Amino acid sequence: MSDDKLLGAGVGFGVRKSDKALKDALNRALKELKEDGSIDRFAAKYFDVKVVLK
Repeated sequence: MSDDKLLGAGVGFGVRKSDKALKDALNRALKELKEDGSIDRFAAKYFDVKVVLK
């Protein structure tokens, strides 16, 4: 089974447009996880795919 069959072209989550504080907090957290390499470590441990944050 390919990753596209399992997850489609990607995955994401939604946040209410009116909840700017939550959106900003999530974006900051994801940026930090990407910068310090945590995302890559989590992906290697729990998934058999490369995680790409856009």
